[in-house]
Amino acid sequence: MMKSEKIKKYCFTLLSLLLLAVIIVICCFPFVLMISGSFKEDYEIFTLTPNILPRSFSLSKYQELFRQWPFLSAMANSVIVTVITTLGACLFCTMAGFTFAKYKFPWKNFLFMLVLATLMLPLETRLVPTYLLFRAMGGANKLWSLILPGLVPAFGIFMLRSFAANGVPTETMEAARIEGATETKILFRIAFPMLTPAIFSLAILIFMNTWNDFLWPIIIISRREQLTVTALLRSIGDVSMNGGYGILLAATTLSVLPILVLYLIFNRQMVKGIIEGSGKE
Repeated sequence: MMKSEKIKKYCFTLLSLLLLAVIIVICCFPFVLMISGSFKEDYEIFTLTPNILPRSFSLSKYQELFRQWPFLSAMANSVIVTVITTLGACLFCTMAGFTFAKYKFPWKNFLFMLVLATLMLPLETRLVPTYLLFRAMGGANKLWSLILPGLVPAFGIFMLRSFAANGVPTETMEAARIEGATETKILFRIAFPMLTPAIFSLAILIFMNTWNDFLWPIIIISRREQLTVTALLRSIGDVSMNGGYGILLAATTLSVLPILVLYLIFNRQMVKGIIEGSGKE
């Protein structure tokens, strides 16, 4: 009987590993083709007998990319916008979420419901009024117009409020007040350290969302020198319709590297934040 259970357990483990391997292959195969295609010539990309690996590695597409397009400036724009937006969103969402979770003030529930209501509105319904507002403020072709809309995301407020409600004990706050701590010190010396896993998780999500943002940058930015990476990919893609797909694959490969590096560095913190948020040990 014990031997039969061991065999079943072994078969189940083997089947799970095979299924996981299939899922990994399916998910990673497009990325392998993308990276491989960036080192191929155009005729080799669309050959009737495609090869996963290029017949001969060539950096010509990367050289053409940097020669024909302002890719480095686009990367710099994306870094500036993404880093400032991520830091600002983590600060403001933590402050707002902590306030909604631990303080009592008039219209608290109504204001929080109003914040949640904005999550129900599709982005497309807000594009025209947002564009008119920022154009009237002189934000056309300005990087700050890409930063400002993402500084206080409603999802971040909701997420930090959920963490702060159980993650920051009220008794600790009361003890700090008795010791003479101000509300600002409670926020930065107690709440922020206790909410670090949640802040890390939010930072990664905000970073990925801002870096991959496509629709808003192509609406508010028209100058090529001010475009972010994802917006520049659209311009490269338009030109690639008449050929030059290798340049598009090279640009796409470089554009996903920061996201991959960020995930590889902070994936443990992200998982830890998700586990703590679910209440599991």
